[in-house]
Amino acid sequence: MKRIIALTCFASLLLAGCGKTGNSSSSSESGSTTTEPVSTTAASAEDTTAAEITTTEAASTTDESKTEADTTKEPDGMVSAGGRMDMYPAVYQAEVKRVFDETAAENNGMASIEYALRDLDVDGIPELILKYGTCEADFRIHIYRFDEECELQDLGVFGGGHTSFCYDENTGDFVLLWGHMGSASIMYNVWENGTLKQTDHYDFTLDEQNPSYDAVLEEKGIKRMEFVGAYTIDSNSGIKSYFQHGDGTSEEFDGLYLDYIC
Repeated sequence: MKRIIALTCFASLLLAGCGKTGNSSSSSESGSTTTEPVSTTAASAEDTTAAEITTTEAASTTDESKTEADTTKEPDGMVSAGGRMDMYPAVYQAEVKRVFDETAAENNGMASIEYALRDLDVDGIPELILKYGTCEADFRIHIYRFDEECELQDLGVFGGGHTSFCYDENTGDFVLLWGHMGSASIMYNVWENGTLKQTDHYDFTLDEQNPSYDAVLEEKGIKRMEFVGAYTIDSNSGIKSYFQHGDGTSEEFDGLYLDYIC
């Protein structure tokens, strides 16, 4: 019986989450049953039957615990894609809030962010693309990955001000559009060796031939990504958020809008 309880506790520990983030929102429910010990002396036919039933129940409980644990853990000890899928939203939300709050605290309450989600490494878990700062002059773009050990990886800086999140509709690859004072560049990126790398770029100037950014994007098969932005102008102002859809429409919210990450 102690072995049954130990196995059940072991399975519960496996299901309790992993990693260093401490932000897991997943949980598991477990129950325990108490069975009177079966006498091994002078066993009657009734006692033998009871022992056989207990043995069968123990085997069933062990199989269930093993099956449940196996669906959570991969052979190499990593958390399964299903477990990671349940955990990453809370971790990303916490990171967006942390970056926004720290930016505001360091700049007398002024802060601005834009964030989007895209599965750059095609593993079923989207990466977090986060731009933050106070203005175009100091914006930085960081990309985060939720890895197989349920840890948040900051892949580093991948751009800055005067940029827009886009993607190539033919390949699905992440694209950054940069534009400032009539000059512009479309920067193509691919996932390679565990990180994002720029592979090509197309530079152009807004003129009669290229009257707008969107005209060039359409010609090149580039689509704008939907994203969430938020800002506050000083320590006495509230936070305003907006959800910019890919079709150009937007929604506005009071406070830091994080429900997009779910």
